[in-house]
This record gives sequence, C-alpha cells and structure tokens, in this order.
Amino acid sequence: MRSNKSSSEELQNEVKINNSNFIALLFMMICLIALVIVRGALFYYESGDYLFFLMHWVEQYRGMTFFEGLQTKVGTYNPPYMLLLNIIARINFSDLVLIKLISVIFDFILAFFIMKIVALKTDRLNMHILAFLLAFGAPTVILNGSMWGQCDSIYAAFAVGSVYFGLRGRSKATYAFMALAVSFKLQAVFLLPILPVFVFTNQIKIKDCYMFVVAYLATLLPVIIAGMPIGDALFAYVEQANYYSMLNMNIVNLWRFVGNVDYHSFRTAGIFIAGVVALGLMYFTYVNRTRLVLNVDFIRLAYLFAVIIPFILPKMHDRYYFMADALSILVFLFDKRRWYVPVVTVFCSYLGYAYFLMYGAELIDYRFAVFALLFVIIIVLRDFVISLYPGDKDSSLSSI
Repeated sequence: MRSNKSSSEELQNEVKINNSNFIALLFMMICLIALVIVRGALFYYESGDYLFFLMHWVEQYRGMTFFEGLQTKVGTYNPPYMLLLNIIARINFSDLVLIKLISVIFDFILAFFIMKIVALKTDRLNMHILAFLLAFGAPTVILNGSMWGQCDSIYAAFAVGSVYFGLRGRSKATYAFMALAVSFKLQAVFLLPILPVFVFTNQIKIKDCYMFVVAYLATLLPVIIAGMPIGDALFAYVEQANYYSMLNMNIVNLWRFVGNVDYHSFRTAGIFIAGVVALGLMYFTYVNRTRLVLNVDFIRLAYLFAVIIPFILPKMHDRYYFMADALSILVFLFDKRRWYVPVVTVFCSYLGYAYFLMYGAELIDYRFAVFALLFVIIIVLRDFVISLYPGDKDSSLSSI
C-alpha cells in the first residue's frame, strides 16, 4: 500500500515537472518570436557603415567572378568575413538583409554558448532559458546586427564558445574557437589572455596550441589558394589599425577625458598602460593559480579582460564592449548580487550605439558613464580577488 502511494506521488511530481518544463519552453518560444520580430523590424535600416562600406564592397564583388573575388583584396575586413560578402554577392536577394541575417544567426550561437556556460553551474531549465533570452535579447546584441549591420556577434560567439570549451577542459576546441574569433575581428584579442590562464590552471594543454595556428590559417586558405598575396591575407588588420587616428571613437572609456589632442603620444601611452594592466592581472592570476577553481572565477576574469582592455586602450570604437556585454550577463547569472553589472555595462555600451544610430549626440555626459563603468570594474575585480582565498568564498555562489 505504501509502495503504491509512493509511486503515485512520484508520478504526480513527474507530471508537475513536465508541465513546468512545457510552460517554460512555451514562454521561451514566445519571447524568441518577439525578439525575432523586433530584429526583422530593424532589417531595412541602412546605417552609414552599410551605405559607405558594406554596400560598395558587395557591389565590387558582383562585378567579379567568385574566384576573382577570392583573390582580390576588397575592403578592410579580414578574409573570412569578406568571403561571406563574396557569397552574398552571388545571391539574388537584398544584400542588406543577408548581411544582417548572418549576424542574427550568430546572435543565436552566442546566446547558445552563454546558456551552455550557465548549464555548467545548474541543471535548472528555467536558468538555461533565462541565460539564452538575456543574451539574445540584450539591446546592444539586437542593435549591433539587426540595425547596424555589424558582425560583432560572429567573433563574440566564437570567443565565448572558446571560454565554454576551456571551462569544459576541451583543449583543442578552446584554441580553435579563439582562432576563429580572431580571424573574423581583431577585437577578439581582448579575450585572448584567458587562454594562458586556462593553460596555467591546467584547464587546457600548451601542447595543443598548434590548433590556434591551424584554425586561423584554415580561414585564410581559400583566398590564398585562389591567389591572394599572402601579405594581404595575413596583415589585413594592419590596415584596419591605421585607418583612424583618434584617441576615442565614441566609446565610454578613459579617453573621454582627453579628447583627441596629441594623438601619437597618448596612443603610445595608452597601449603601454593597457598592456601593463592586462599582464598584471594575468600575473596575479598565475601567482594564485591553485586557488582558481570555481567557474565563476574564470567568468569574472573573462569579463574583466573583455571590459578593462577597451576601457584603457585608445582608438576604441563604440561597439568594442560587445563581448563584455555578453560576459556581464554571465557575471550576474553566476552571482545574483551583481545584477547591476550587465545593467551598467550594456547601458554604457548602448550610449555609443545611440549616438551613432539614432541621436547624433551624447544622451548623457559620457564622463559620468565612465565613472559608472569604472565602479562596476572595481566591484568585479574585488569579487575576483576575494574569491581566490578559500576562507572568503562567497556563500551566495552555492546556487543560482
């Protein structure tokens, strides 16, 4: 009798769980449809970058055969993304829509990896859904691809994927995904310091670093085989780096206090300071490597690299906090006390989008936003330092 009652209770509990999961998945589908509709409404907006660059690059490719396009240097982006534009030029459909569609596909992939990282912490379906929706629905993620027509979600998806595989201890995939990220956009290097951190904490193996070189060269192989000079294929980033000569390109960072005076002197100083800070953070982590055991430690560190480097570096553009936006969501999901980290990070990032895409002016004085972002950086850095000492582990991290 008792056994029958126990079986009945287990069955009822299973039914409740299934019903709860069904409602959660239904909610997710409704939200996804709404977010896709929002993106679709923005698809036909033509940004200045599209009108002055992307549209003309696609037109150049249309005037060539596909093979000629492979061997010809068009535009200033790296070959993997230009290959996508070469393919788009062969499709009899709106190039504007196709360019944005590629970014939206990688919005999904980025959100997927954010969700997978959260799944390392908890098996609760509701938290997985929340992680995916927060990443896919972040304002800057929506605006970047669907309105602006930029491709930051591509390199960010690969870079966050690299973090996921690093946390899983999948060495070769970690190197390969980071190489794919760097091959699409140089800004992926903001997260590059996480690789040596994974190495000296034994998450990945140094002997597998050849996968970085293999994966990176594989992305250049089509254009090199087609006949593009190796120098053009390998050093596209050099031209990008020299394209603008301003200390601040409408981003909320330290250089808002300087303006664009004495560009060359301040540029050198900024690069040096950013390098010292990044190396200092890596050295501190190396010294305390045996204490770096929680996934939240790696998440905080990844966020710090992604936000501190563009916060200090000169010549940064308005979109360069894109990876920090995504990783700030993980900081919150791994530590609920820090709900304001993604709020402040995404808002400061959004200010640059609003300036370029909508208003043509600062919504607020950027200098106030600089202090807000600096406050968040200090808080996360403090959490990271404290978390490395066993006696001070945060009790709030036991569950989310």
